[in-house]
Amino acid sequence: MTGPKITYLDGLRGAAALVVVLAHYLQVFLPSMFEARAQVSHFAFDQWIPRTPLNLFFNGNFAVCLFFVLSGFVLSFRFFRYRRRSVVAAALLRRYFRLAIPAVFSLLPAYALMKLDWNFYAEARGYTRATMPDPYTTIPSFAELLEQGFIHTFFGYGLAYNPVLWTMTYELFGSFLVYGLLLAFGKSRFRFVCYAAGLWFFRDSYYLGFVLGMLLSDLSAGAGRNLTALRPGFFPAAIGLLGLYLGSVPYVSWQGSVYAWLPLSPEGFPGAVTYRTAGAALVLLALLNSRTGQKLFAGRPMAYLGKLSFSLYLVHFAVLCSFSCLLFLLLEGRLSYGLNIAVTTLVSLPLVFALAHLMYRLIDKPVVGLLSRIRFAARSRRAAGRGVKNAAPEAEVRLAGRTRAGSPDPDS
Repeated sequence: MTGPKITYLDGLRGAAALVVVLAHYLQVFLPSMFEARAQVSHFAFDQWIPRTPLNLFFNGNFAVCLFFVLSGFVLSFRFFRYRRRSVVAAALLRRYFRLAIPAVFSLLPAYALMKLDWNFYAEARGYTRATMPDPYTTIPSFAELLEQGFIHTFFGYGLAYNPVLWTMTYELFGSFLVYGLLLAFGKSRFRFVCYAAGLWFFRDSYYLGFVLGMLLSDLSAGAGRNLTALRPGFFPAAIGLLGLYLGSVPYVSWQGSVYAWLPLSPEGFPGAVTYRTAGAALVLLALLNSRTGQKLFAGRPMAYLGKLSFSLYLVHFAVLCSFSCLLFLLLEGRLSYGLNIAVTTLVSLPLVFALAHLMYRLIDKPVVGLLSRIRFAARSRRAAGRGVKNAAPEAEVRLAGRTRAGSPDPDS
């Protein structure tokens, strides 16, 4: 796997992060786009669009499933390319800190928002009819913030202060799942039995994405050994369209829709998470075989969006509940409801991107660089001292600082 492939996977991750942002804006201002209920509806279209593939533009859960599949793929691809357990051990040791430091910093805007009473979501939902619980009703405590950021967020599926952090527990333990399988079975001929067991055990869980991503990484690793290669032309496009269709399985009941034929057992398997995760894996498989798609997502705009993906994911919710809701309230009665949503969103997005850029430059990028540099520099010195010929090449060190993945975790 080459550098450009990492770049286009970054671009795909960036697009998924933007979908999450749009999903939360619609969840606040057009809740029926998620619930398809007349009680919270503002327009005729917001009750039928959620049951169509058009929900891809705001299906945040599909985007999260895509994050997890990408994590499984990128976390394991360097091992499958170079077959060195030392690469896995180094990544395992730094993984928690790679995720936790930006996550804790993302709680500071939420803390300030509550401390200064800048949360306007409760007032705004009186007009929007949003049913999402108010995330900023607790009494802010800096000690609790640290506990949430370093502990609860990663070991308790936590979401206090910053609701998007519920994915961090999956990201951390999903990473450990990948690393554990690599260390235990990565060089074994029986590893595909482990994949099969993992697919069954996590069949209706978000951890399914990590196993599927790892499987695709294994099958596509190494020159002349790409078992995921498809015939060019129709096949990648068809697989990609099928992936998008499964990924767009709606939040609401899909009886009477184009998804009605999909089986759904009383126990919930296969359920929405299963379908969306399978769809995410198919989208990735299609992109691995599409030069057009690779060029699109490796382009400068998408590459930049990929760099910001983790920061964009972390900071947007505080902007939504403060600035965006306040702007919406100020424009209420002066603009039509639809125009108010459009103006509020378009004015808010530059602020979200500006804060995400600052987060990336001041926190995210330095953390990636520091963790990668310290770990690999130490290993290189030891290798040089022992005269080991197989020390990691300099290109690998540079690559480690560039790759990004995850819930949109940027250093997978």
